[in-house]
Amino acid sequence: MNPIMNRTNFETLIEYQAALNQIIVAAQHSIRIHDRDLKASGFNSPVVYEKLHRFCLAGGQRRIEILLDDTAYVQNRCPRLMTLLRDFSHVLEIRRTATEGEQPDYGFAVGDRNMVLKRVDKGALQGQFDADDAASAAVLHQQFDYLWQRADGSVSATTLGLG
Repeated sequence: MNPIMNRTNFETLIEYQAALNQIIVAAQHSIRIHDRDLKASGFNSPVVYEKLHRFCLAGGQRRIEILLDDTAYVQNRCPRLMTLLRDFSHVLEIRRTATEGEQPDYGFAVGDRNMVLKRVDKGALQGQFDADDAASAAVLHQQFDYLWQRADGSVSATTLGLG
């Protein structure tokens, strides 16, 4: 299959959220997201909540890992995502990127080993989605692993931070 045929550009909030939703719906094993704060993701909407909930319920060692530069928005303004974190802490984990060291300026999401969404800048909506780009996905997985291991802390779904 021609890899160019799987690649689509996005420039608007609706297009970005649609590409991210494609990853959520199509992923069978893992979803990894690196973003500034998830404000543009739509993760607090009932529709996205249902899709993430279905992913979490499907079992099979599924994982959602979200790495954010600023976790305040998800902690204070995303009760649906926090409910998922509380109910599926074995599937979903949210960490804050390390304040020290280099971080990419762009945001990205990777679904399984082949789906890639990459924004040109974490603060911009423009980017590219590719449903089948294993080479780019492998590079982003490596980068995510590096950032994930250096993360400052995890977001807790409990008020006391003990969960």
